[in-house]
Amino acid sequence: MQTKLAHKLGQRLALTPQLTQSLKVLAMNSMELDAYLEESIESNPMLDIDFNATPTTDAAGEERALEISEQDQWREQGDNRWETMYASASRDDYNEREPLWQQEQSLSESLHEQVDRQPMSEAEHRIAHMLIDSLDDDGYFRLGTDAFVREVADEITTDAEAVDNVLHNVIQQLDPSGLGARDLTECLLLQLDGSQEIDIWVKRLLLHYSDKLLLPDDELAAAADCDVETVQLARSRMRRLDPFPGHGLRGEENYYIRPEIVFRRNSNNDIEVDIPGTGWRGIRLNEQWKEHEWKGKDKEFMSQAMKEAKWLLHALDQRSETLMKVALCLAERQRAFLEYGILGLKPLTLQDVAEDVGLHESTISRVTNSKYAETPIGLIELRRFFSAGLPTRGGGTISVYRVQQRVKALIDSEPAGRPISDQAIADRLQAEGIEIARRTVAKYREQLGLPPSSQRRRTARSRQ
Repeated sequence: MQTKLAHKLGQRLALTPQLTQSLKVLAMNSMELDAYLEESIESNPMLDIDFNATPTTDAAGEERALEISEQDQWREQGDNRWETMYASASRDDYNEREPLWQQEQSLSESLHEQVDRQPMSEAEHRIAHMLIDSLDDDGYFRLGTDAFVREVADEITTDAEAVDNVLHNVIQQLDPSGLGARDLTECLLLQLDGSQEIDIWVKRLLLHYSDKLLLPDDELAAAADCDVETVQLARSRMRRLDPFPGHGLRGEENYYIRPEIVFRRNSNNDIEVDIPGTGWRGIRLNEQWKEHEWKGKDKEFMSQAMKEAKWLLHALDQRSETLMKVALCLAERQRAFLEYGILGLKPLTLQDVAEDVGLHESTISRVTNSKYAETPIGLIELRRFFSAGLPTRGGGTISVYRVQQRVKALIDSEPAGRPISDQAIADRLQAEGIEIARRTVAKYREQLGLPPSSQRRRTARSRQ
C-alpha cells in the first residue's frame, strides 16, 4: 500500500451555483417561492423589495392568447362562498370568526352525522358507516360490493344485496351529491335532477353518447336527435358537475394553493394564458448599496452578495419564461380538455411537451410537479394535463380514460343475462381501431369497479 499523485482525464457533470439555484427556483411552487424570497431578502443586503410594485409580464405583452374554435357560449361559474361569508363582516370581528373556522367539520364527519340522523336499523347504520369509511379520497366506492362484504365479514354479517341497498338508498343520497359512485359517469348522473328537462338530456348523452361528446355541437346534436341549443345547454350543465365530490373526505388540514398559470376565456372566446407571479411583487437590486465602494472583507462579501442577487433575479425570469412556454404548449395540445373537461383529455406525456418547447423532460417535470393552474373548468393540478394513451389503427393515439369509458359503455349496454367477456370487449375495441389486449381490458374493468362476466351472469340469474 502506498500513496502517490497521478493525473487522470475524465468528464463529469458539475452544476454551477447559478444553475443549482435556477433548478431550485423552478421546482418551487408559488407559496414555497414566497418563503424562499423572504429568506433571501433577509440574508442578502443587495436585494430589496418594492411593496408598491405590481406583478408585470414579459415584453411580449400582458397576456398571450391562443385562438380556438368556440361552439358553445362560455358561462363563468364562480365560487362566491368567501364573498358571502365576509360580505357583512369587518376587520374588527376577525377574532370572533376564528373559532368558527377551527370548529369546521370535515366531510367525513358530516357524512357520519347525516347517517346518524336517518331512521334505519342498527345493522344498516353499521353498514352505512363502514361504506363511508371505504370511500376513496375522491368520494368513489371503488372496492366493489362483494369485496366489501368479504372485508367486513369479521365485524358484521351481511350480503351484497343489503350493501347495495344501503349504498343506493343512503350513501348516494347524502350531501354533497355524487358520493358513493363506482365511476365518473355514475358520479355525474347522481348530481342531476330528473325534474329539469336539460338534466334528462345530460343523462341521455352520458349514458348513450359518451364516446361522441367531443364531436362538434352540430354532429352531436344529429347523433342524439336534438337541436344544437340543447347540446350547448347540456355541455354547460356538465361543466357545473363535480367529478371529485369527496374533497376533504379525510379531514386533512387546510392548505392554500396559488395557481402558477391562468387559462381564461376573453370576450372573443379565445384562450388567454397568463403567469400571474411574474415580477414577484417588486423584488429588485438594492439601490442604496449598488454604487457604494467597499474595501477589504466587506468588498468580497458584497461582491458575492451582488452575484447571488443577480443570479436570483435571472432565475426568476427563467422560471416565468419556462412556465409560459409550457402553458402555451398545454393550451394548444389540450384545447378539448379546457373546453369540455376530463372527457376531452388527449394522450400527452412529459416527453411530448419537452420536444415542443425545446427543454429536457426533467425540466418539464420540475415545472409541473406540485403546481396548479386556474382554468375555465376549475383549479387543476398541472399533472392532470398528462395522460397515457393507446395506439389506434390509423397511427394515432387515444386517451386511456376514453377507452375506459368505452369499456363501461359496452358493459352497460350488454343484454340482460348474457354478459360479454373481456375478450369480446377487446375484439370490439379492435374492430373500432383501438389496439388493446384482453389483459388491458380486464385491468380497466377492475379500475372501474366492474365485476367479471361470470359474476355478472350469476348476479343476473339471482335477480331473475
